[in-house]
Amino acid sequence: MHPRSVTLKGVFNLRDLGGLATREGRKVRPGRVFRSDALHRIDQDDAEHLASLGIRRIFDLRCDSEVLRDVSVSVGGADRVHVPLVAVTLSPFDPDIDWRRIDLRERYVEMLAVGGDAIRAVLHAAADGAPILFHCTAGKDRTGVVAAVLLRALEVPDEEIIADYALSEDNLRAFLCTLREDLVRRGMAPDAIDYLTSSPPERMRRTLRELDRRWGSTEEYLRWIGVDEDAVDRLRVSLLL
Repeated sequence: MHPRSVTLKGVFNLRDLGGLATREGRKVRPGRVFRSDALHRIDQDDAEHLASLGIRRIFDLRCDSEVLRDVSVSVGGADRVHVPLVAVTLSPFDPDIDWRRIDLRERYVEMLAVGGDAIRAVLHAAADGAPILFHCTAGKDRTGVVAAVLLRALEVPDEEIIADYALSEDNLRAFLCTLREDLVRRGMAPDAIDYLTSSPPERMRRTLRELDRRWGSTEEYLRWIGVDEDAVDRLRVSLLL
């Protein structure tokens, strides 16, 4: 288990972004920003553990149908904010999706292009200082893109961002060992299961290259989605040691 991971019974891809180093040698402050898979499977013990982390706001990046199908469990006094990153489902547990026809590399760039409101909301909340958590269904794709932008804003090097993204693969595959047979019975092809559980470094590396190519730089992208220099400064004061 990775040292930044948080072990709970009802989630499998929860971790703290704290501890990652910036280009200037500073560190992301632990206990302030968490990324995760969905919270509908947690029990009371899990909810109490999450509450003990001091999380004050939980951002749900899933689309409307995912939220209605798998209702999140309340966590202490944390406010839940539904900010769909994209309008359509990207649940890896939805057998109606033909994953063989979906290029996640293109979907990640789409998330950057259409998900500005959600990304801005997460960054502004992180800049306020209280601990937050953001999640999608598996905690890999939508959550990975939001984490990448946030870490880029903090000037964490790309290779650190890519390595954090890649951690989801082991977490997701370990969890799906218990679901693989059921998914196959429901018609999901084995190669599609392998694809949707993967988080190869090159996928995120390409996403970051595309961000720079389309918007020029992280700073320009942040301005484009409405995160100004003052907000970035507050984010760094809040999250960096």
